[in-house]
Formats: sequence, C-alpha cells, structure tokens
Amino acid sequence: AVECQVQLLQKPPPSAERWEETWVDARVRAVSDSISGLLEAWRHAPSSIGPLSEREFWQALNFGNYPRRITGVTIAVYANKFHKNLELLQTHGPFKVQIIRQEGEWKGTLDKLIGYWSYLKTVDDEAVVCFLDAFDVMPNGFDGHELLRRFFSFGSPVVVSAEENIFPREVKEAAETTIEVMSSLGMGNASAASRYVNAGGIIGMGWALKQIYNDMRLNMAANDPKMLMAHSDIVGHWFLHAYDQYELWRYFIRHAQAVEEQRETRIMVLDTEQLIFGSTVFQKENWPDILADVDGGVRTKEGKKEHSIDVDVPLVFDAPLSAFEVIGCHA
Repeated sequence: AVECQVQLLQKPPPSAERWEETWVDARVRAVSDSISGLLEAWRHAPSSIGPLSEREFWQALNFGNYPRRITGVTIAVYANKFHKNLELLQTHGPFKVQIIRQEGEWKGTLDKLIGYWSYLKTVDDEAVVCFLDAFDVMPNGFDGHELLRRFFSFGSPVVVSAEENIFPREVKEAAETTIEVMSSLGMGNASAASRYVNAGGIIGMGWALKQIYNDMRLNMAANDPKMLMAHSDIVGHWFLHAYDQYELWRYFIRHAQAVEEQRETRIMVLDTEQLIFGSTVFQKENWPDILADVDGGVRTKEGKKEHSIDVDVPLVFDAPLSAFEVIGCHA
C-alpha cells in the first residue's frame, strides 16, 4: 500500500481568492440563517401578498442588496420613427424598453430633450431610468443586475456615458476647463481617452434625473427660439441634431462649477472608464493604441484615404455600405 500525506491549507493564498467563488464561514452563516428565516416567513405569507415564486425571491434578494431602494427599472428611448434597433433593445436589453415620441415633424434633438423632460414627470423618484439613443446603441449582453451593480459602484445618482470628442464645438473652451478639474471633484477620470460628455447613454435615479432635466429645461438656449435659429443659421443646422448633447454639456459645466464652489452636492459623473457605456467614436490620434494595425478611412477615386464628419476631430465610419439599410438621405 502507498501512503500519502495531504496537507490542508487553512486559508487559500491571496492569488487564489476570487470574488465569484463559493464559500461559507460563521459570519456568512449568521446572515444567511437570518435571511433564510425571513424567506421562509414570506413563503407562508397571506394569500393577498404571497406565496412568491422562486423567481420573485431571487429578484427580491438582489434588489434588497442595493444601497438605494429601487421601485422600478426602465430603458427609455426617444424614437420619432420605427427602427430595427428598437427590436434589438427590446429583445436583448437588460430592462423593459419604453419608447417616447412626440407628435409632429422631427425638429432635432430638442424634441428628445423635451421628450425626456416630459417623461420624467411620470417617473417615481426611486426608480432607475436608463436613457439610450434609439438607433445606434446596442445591448452588450450583461443582465440587469450586473448593470445595476456597475451603476451603484460609481456612488453617484446619475452616470453619463463618455466619448473621446468634445461635441458640439460650441462648448469646447468651457468643456476643456471643466475637464481639468473633473477628477478632483470625483466626476470622472480626466486622463482617460473617453473623458467628454456623450448624451447617448444616461442612467440614474428618478429624483436626480428630474433635477438635471428641470435645470436644462429652465436654462436651455431654446427658450429663445429666434436666438437659437440665428445661431444655427451661422454654424449650420446640423447643430439642432446635437442640441440635447449641447445642453447636457452646459449642465455638466454649470454643475461642476457649483460643486467646486460647494454650492451643490455632486449628482452626476462620467463613465470615463466605460464600465457601462462603451463608445466606438475614437479620436484619430488615439488610433495607434486602440486600433493597432487597422487601416481605417474611405478611399477616394484618386486612391487617397480621407476622413471627414462635421466635428473638429476627423472620424472614420468605414463599414461597407452593404452593412446599412439606407431608407432615405437628404441635406
């Protein structure tokens, strides 16, 4: 017979410890035993309340573990027309999808801003709402509770997506100044490549989103339509298609200044590390690190590669035309 001596380690080495591993000790047992008793009580609750299904128990345990009470979770998008991406969001998104629209002809993202502001009047203060661009934002696979865990990890009632460009250009000077102090205010990593406001993704508590959108509605440039149109006539009417981001930038700048001067408590941060919202819009100078050997661009008839879009930094959208469904195009 062959004898073997087995040594049992009392504690695994640090390198072997993982957050996702399954284990139990006396401290964990004390909590789990008390929760088990509570769950058993709910299993025998009066018929007007219970019995709860196992799926309901699982949801209750997850929601009970968050630092804030949550009364509802919704993805809200503004869509003035049907688009196939709406089906993608509804099928694979982590929350139910609420489609918002207003009657009348599309006049730019001012409609979207007013649509969100109006929708928030119907939202509970303790609900979580995730605003997404309807046509060009796709779910990336993680479930609703993973999204909520990432959201609460920021320690802020509102988290806004970030990109590598300042857009529209009208906010550039004030935006750069604000970004310089952003890290010291705990509003984002000012050294990250994606450190600029992107209105394509916003997630937050209902009360905080109401505070932000009420402020934007009160202070927006569109309160003077003649001045807004005069400005658009000068810089180009494309400005109206970036209007909601323009006003979100203006709020972010005002809010950062107020937080720095201790006139307001911080309620908004940028997802500069892209824990929730990933942006595919890259500045050209960041291509070597991000895209490595990818040779982007659109080749002209002369064989030269050029890039252009109506922002200060050249961008590339070089997918073949066959990848898109072209419904209509006009200038």
